[in-house]
Formats: sequence, structure tokens, C-alpha cells
Amino acid sequence: MKKTTLALAIAVASLTATAANAAYQDNTFYIGAKLGWSEMYNLDANKVRLYDEDGYRTGIKTSDRSNLGGGAFVGFQANPYLAFELGYDWLGSAKYKRTWSANHADHTKAGNSKITAQGVSLTGKLSYPLSFITDDLDIYGRGGAMVTIAKWRNNGDYKDAYRREGGTKTDVSPVAALGLDYRINEDFTTRLEYQYVHHIHTDSKASPDNGLVSLGITYRLGSPDVAPPPVEVKTQENRYVLNEDVLFAYAKADLKQEGRIALDNLLTTLVKINPTQSAIVVIGHTDRIGSESYNQKLSEQRAHSVMRYLVAKGVPADLISARGMGKAQPVTGSKCNALRGADLKACLAPDRRVEIEVKARNIQEVRVNQTTH
Repeated sequence: MKKTTLALAIAVASLTATAANAAYQDNTFYIGAKLGWSEMYNLDANKVRLYDEDGYRTGIKTSDRSNLGGGAFVGFQANPYLAFELGYDWLGSAKYKRTWSANHADHTKAGNSKITAQGVSLTGKLSYPLSFITDDLDIYGRGGAMVTIAKWRNNGDYKDAYRREGGTKTDVSPVAALGLDYRINEDFTTRLEYQYVHHIHTDSKASPDNGLVSLGITYRLGSPDVAPPPVEVKTQENRYVLNEDVLFAYAKADLKQEGRIALDNLLTTLVKINPTQSAIVVIGHTDRIGSESYNQKLSEQRAHSVMRYLVAKGVPADLISARGMGKAQPVTGSKCNALRGADLKACLAPDRRVEIEVKARNIQEVRVNQTTH
């Protein structure tokens, strides 16, 4: 024996929503700027005198390698923990003194040199909330690459091994940063950050690293405090009409085999409709032949017969109801008025019907489980 069970899982729509103070809203953009102190490292790595390609003994002595730095950036927040940033940084400049002498010379000459650097970076930013301190504080790390533009100039007696007075070099350097984000509100965030750029390439003898300590501020576009548009809940109503002559014998309320087959076919359709709670109504109608009380009772009996059959097939009893309308709502109008006997009975067949109303809204799941016993 094969039994078909119709399981209807109902989702109740929420009419109110609470605003969540999320760390960062997904798929939003932000802009920002930063200002701080920049320092060039490893300029004095060549304090020990070396011989260059032309046989000159050279050396570097740093005199001023720290000054103002800063930049601006735009970011895309992919999720609360991951963002991507495109930024511009002014990395500052460094001044240093270079010395040189020929192999055979006892005297040493010197000249002043200067390097300035800037760059455009693309980095990924991973954040982690420090909720044990406050919900508004995150620690983050950034990493990626920076296209650096370095300029240098040599003054005085000294020229480098290629006898150039200056030049510009564009190259790619790795960049990494570590910082703290503090949310002032949904729109503004401050950040304290240390950024490190490794090996800013130049054609000069000095190719430094750079460290930048900065304080920044960001403004988030499309703030999460903007209320989302209201959700429109639509109710879909479906009406199915089954002729009572198919379901029942004349003046009877017991389902015929033909009627059971018709209702089994309807069950397959109901699976696709997704009815909601208390949304299935079975309505019985009769023709005008007979008294009002007789037709009212017959319509109710037939409606309840259909309802009981659907419940037996798996429709939850609390989702379905039945009522009879008797002969109060005919659909034939006056077209049968001139007929009598069998002709009148045949003409009034559309009035003898069972209507099943199904209203569908906010459904999560409707499925059919078939078990064989």
C-alpha cells in the first residue's frame, strides 16, 4: 500500500525588525585619509667603505631620514572581516652625505644626496574584533603590493658610479601594515597604523625601506543606519473548481473513485502552491433544485467529505477548513430558466461544484514524502 504524506512547513513573517549595530556592513565602500611620521631605513647600511664599479671607494652617512608622511585611500568592505584598499602614500624623503675617493688618492670628497618616495598600493585588509575590550575596537592587518616612485638627486662634488646627478625609478615593493580601528559611529572610524614598505628601488646606491606611523579617519558610504526599504508581503490566491458530478453521485456526499483520483491530482498541484497556515478553504455549492435547507446541508456534507480526504492524504487539519454555501452562489445565471427535467439538471451542472481556495504567503518548504507499506 502506498501512502502519500503532504508536509507543509510554514514560515511566519516578522512584521518588526531590530536594527543591528553590525561591525561593518557587507558590500559597501569607504574613503579615508591619514597623516603621520615617515622614516627611511637602511640608508646607512653602507657606512663601511666599499669599492664601486669604477674603483672608487664610497660610503653613506645619514643626516636626516625622518619627516612628514601621509596618504588617502578608498576601500571595499566585502564582509565584516575582509576589505580591499586602494591607496596613495607620500612616504617622505631622506637626506644623506656620500663620500668617495679614488684608490690611489689620499683625500676624500663628499656630496649631499636626497631621496623622495611615494606610491600607490593595493592591499587586502583582515580585521578581528577586540570585543573583550569594546565592541567598537578591531585589530587589523593589511598586506599587498605598492608601486613606488622614487626620485634621488646627488649634489656637490660627488656623482654616483654612473656619474648621474639624479633620476627617477618606478618599481613594485611589498607592503604590510598593522593597526587598530575604532568606530566613532556608523559613519566614521579612526585608525592608528604602522605601515612598512620593503626596499624602495632606485638606481642610486641607496634603496631604503620605509616605515610610516599614521593616524587616519575613514567615512563609510552607505551607512548601515539607513533604514532598508519595507518588505512587501504579497498573498497569492488560487482557486480550484471541481465539478460535484465528478466527485459525487447525484444527491450524495460520498466520494466516488473518480472523485478520489481528481483530488489526488489536486494534491500534486497543492505541493507547488505552498499554502500558508489556515489558507485552504473547501467550499461546497449546489444547484437550485430542492429546498434551501436541503441544499445547504448537502453542500456542507460534500465540503467536509473533500476536506477529510485531503487530511487523510497528509494535509494538516489545522491548515484546512470547510463550509457549505448551498444554492446561494450559482454561476449559471438565468440561462437555464426555460428548461425542465433532465435538461434543467444538465444545464445546472456548473452550479454543483466544490471550490478549493488556497492562499500562499512566505513559504519556506512544501514537500511530499512517499512511503510504501
